[in-house]
Amino acid sequence: MHFGLLRHPRALLALGAVTLSVFIVACGGAATEQTPSAGGTSGAAPAAPAAATPTLDPFAGVQEPTPTARLDATATPVPVPTAVAVDQRPDWWQEGESKHYRGDFPLVATSNPGFWDVHYGGSMNTVLIPSGPRFNQILEYNPINPNEIIGDLAVSWESYEEGGEFGYIFNLHPDATFSDGKPVTAADVAFSIDRITLGQVEEGVLRARTGFLNNFVVHGTAEAIDEKTVKVPLRFPAAGFLPNLASDYMKVYPKHVAEGMTQEQANTGLTQAEAIAAINAGQPAALIGSGPWMLRDWEKDVGYSYDRNPNYFKEGRPFFDGLKIFLIRDTARRLSALQAGQVFGTYQPVTGSNRPEDMARLEEDTGGRVRAVILEASGIQAFFLNHSKPPFDDARVRRAFYLALDRDLGVEKSILGFGQPGTFFAPGVVEDLESLRADNSAYGDREAALTEARQLLTEAGYPDGFEITLNVVNSNPSLSSAEVVAPQMREDLNIEVVIQPTDLATMYVGMRDGVANFDAVGTGIILRDPGDIINQFYLQDVLRNPHNWQNDRVDELIDLQNQEVDPAVRQGHLEDLADILHQGESHWLPYFWYSSGGAFDCRIRNYHYPPTVQLIKKWDHVWWAGGEASDCDHAANADRGYRP
Repeated sequence: MHFGLLRHPRALLALGAVTLSVFIVACGGAATEQTPSAGGTSGAAPAAPAAATPTLDPFAGVQEPTPTARLDATATPVPVPTAVAVDQRPDWWQEGESKHYRGDFPLVATSNPGFWDVHYGGSMNTVLIPSGPRFNQILEYNPINPNEIIGDLAVSWESYEEGGEFGYIFNLHPDATFSDGKPVTAADVAFSIDRITLGQVEEGVLRARTGFLNNFVVHGTAEAIDEKTVKVPLRFPAAGFLPNLASDYMKVYPKHVAEGMTQEQANTGLTQAEAIAAINAGQPAALIGSGPWMLRDWEKDVGYSYDRNPNYFKEGRPFFDGLKIFLIRDTARRLSALQAGQVFGTYQPVTGSNRPEDMARLEEDTGGRVRAVILEASGIQAFFLNHSKPPFDDARVRRAFYLALDRDLGVEKSILGFGQPGTFFAPGVVEDLESLRADNSAYGDREAALTEARQLLTEAGYPDGFEITLNVVNSNPSLSSAEVVAPQMREDLNIEVVIQPTDLATMYVGMRDGVANFDAVGTGIILRDPGDIINQFYLQDVLRNPHNWQNDRVDELIDLQNQEVDPAVRQGHLEDLADILHQGESHWLPYFWYSSGGAFDCRIRNYHYPPTVQLIKKWDHVWWAGGEASDCDHAANADRGYRP
């Protein structure tokens, strides 16, 4: 790589497109995983993948391999409409078995575990990453072709409509068991759906990333027809149901363990051995799952590890004896560990904590042995305002902050140009940035925006500004965004922002409990569909709406867009919703969309570009090719889509 590229963000983002493509082609296997599945009738046909375009080649004199197919980032993956036999396995499965890694595979992560209940917690880094691999979902995004939704615990499914009722029937894998040996049944699936939708009937039940299911499913209506068949009625025909059900957060828990468990117990990170001992004693005090991995141990600020589940129903998977995850928060130390081969990849595997420019430089420094993975516009950095306490209980103060945020400065200084100014929905989906620049002073005319912001603060009784503490994650891009916003607010509005950095898990607790009135955190989206933003930020009793901001017209538009099957009409509802949010009076103010990074040793096989940073997190489909790093040259890997 020519280091001059690092001074030109657009050039490096283009490089990231090629870098991502190296992981898309399955190594020596079929184009699509043939895990048992059957399609429902919901959703449109999958969009045809767009071809990657060759861009600047950082390795002078080396021919770029033929570009591989890339995902259409704006497409919503849809169910695969074909069922196959339960025991049918794709070619790549056998290749992975032959490359089984003996011992603990070393990886690096950045954040301590926080809440261990995936239904309750909402953070990828502190909940889904450490806890999620212990569980399965009903459906999943195909790990080798993520534009598809396939069966995970389900081997088939079908929609039904009878007597005015609409819904789905799921048939479960006959061999799926939990890690205590008990079978996964339809009663467990119905229980898990009821647990997710409990917030409908019990006030204060937090469902951070799964609460969107409440829009589709009435609590208590999921029904076990027999041991392996479950029926899920829906409120109305909903194209968004299956794509959300396939989210990595929609985990299935064992009813015999989780029923009656307190929230505190569910959030306990007991090891597999401790959990089984408690279950055998009749005192379940931690969750277990049916997934590929079982938690062996964890130590705060040090790391955690897993054992391979020997009874995993996807026989032969996963392809490692164990995983060992080292927690290294310091960027320089993390890069050094990757460069020295002490760890073989980022466990996340892409996160905003890993700056794209650092990952690209790491690839250059290792001569391509470590490959950069860069996912563009994958996360939203934003500020949360506690509207239940002064000064943000006044809508005028919230709007003043919305107007005063210099989003272009944030992109330039905080993420070095690797992103774009923050909109309420994913870039290009609802709002048009150029139109916002022309019509909305918060995105265009800085002088007009600041004049109105100062006037609003004066009207609210703060003509001389005020001091406020900012509760912020002690990693980038959140910390760097705070370091840009604090002096900007001091200069523009005479507001003194005192930065209070902490780890991610503690930050979320502080935000929930109102420790500070001003919070900053970056968030990865699960789906690019606007419903994901609505789920995370604008429902009641969710992690990212901790003090339940609410607006009657917003609620009405949320219901309308949920039920609308005509895409054009739904788009109109979403645009109306965006117009309200751009009045700047809600609890959540987007700052910028940022790109996420990660890195893998070139001998890791069968990892594919995910639709978003939140999907495909079980680590049960990748394997280690073995051999020397020198084997990762152009000739040996051209068929796999690797660049040398």
